[in-house]
Amino acid sequence: MSAIHFPSIFRAVQEIFPDTVLRTGFSTEHKTAFIAAADLRQGLGYKATTQRFVDGLREAQGRGTTQGGTPLYLGEELVPTAGGPQRMTVLYKRGVFHLLMRSDLPKAAEYRDKVFDLVEQVEREGFVVNASAPVEQLQTMKVRAQETIDELLEARLQERKDYRTIIRAVRDAGGYDRDFADVQNMIYLGLFGMTAQTVRERQPQVSGERYKRDFRGKKAGELRPSKSAKDFLTKEQLKTLDDGVLYITSLLALRHSDGLMTLDDIKGAALDFGAEMRTQRARRAGQGVTA
Repeated sequence: MSAIHFPSIFRAVQEIFPDTVLRTGFSTEHKTAFIAAADLRQGLGYKATTQRFVDGLREAQGRGTTQGGTPLYLGEELVPTAGGPQRMTVLYKRGVFHLLMRSDLPKAAEYRDKVFDLVEQVEREGFVVNASAPVEQLQTMKVRAQETIDELLEARLQERKDYRTIIRAVRDAGGYDRDFADVQNMIYLGLFGMTAQTVRERQPQVSGERYKRDFRGKKAGELRPSKSAKDFLTKEQLKTLDDGVLYITSLLALRHSDGLMTLDDIKGAALDFGAEMRTQRARRAGQGVTA
């Protein structure tokens, strides 16, 4: 884990445009800082109108999505002027960041390199600590980080526990994550008539990690969006999944008592299981029995 000094986006803007008057403020509605779009347009040397300047951001805001909903690039806020406060087009952090990433100004390129360095560190080390963060934030960071890591570990271990035998078999046979995904989809198709992705698309999420506090329109206690298909299964479906995995691992143990098996052996067992489940569903449907 690394500690780095990473300036805020607005401090970076002030360093990039030291000769430009930048009117900034804080939105009480959105709980975030902003900068007058006209001022940033002037700093970037954009000749057209402010509305033309922000057209691209309007499009980005209209088509983008985040975990908290629609991303906030720009809006309208009261900005102090010589004639008194006026409602003006402003840019929030994401909008300013978007423009700096596209600027060729030397200071903007320097800031962009810092962002790329940060992303590389996160990929390499898992997370980094902003050494420029306020004391209060640093004091609470340790506890929050530990809680998050514990939750992620618990969820990851629980997910792997259910498939531990199959995962081990796939890896021992020289397979990778893609091969396990194939086996998983064979199991889901056999049990539920849907792939893992289709389960996530068609069924509501019923379990998973929850928000610890209010965040971008989400309330504390609400479920965070999950990419794990298991979080979209009902209790009955989870029980069926456990039984299905047990069936396949037992079948593999009978067929390969020495523990030596190939990827084709594992996928063959999953396919046989899927075929058996489809046959049973068809039989129940023919008898008028609900699966």
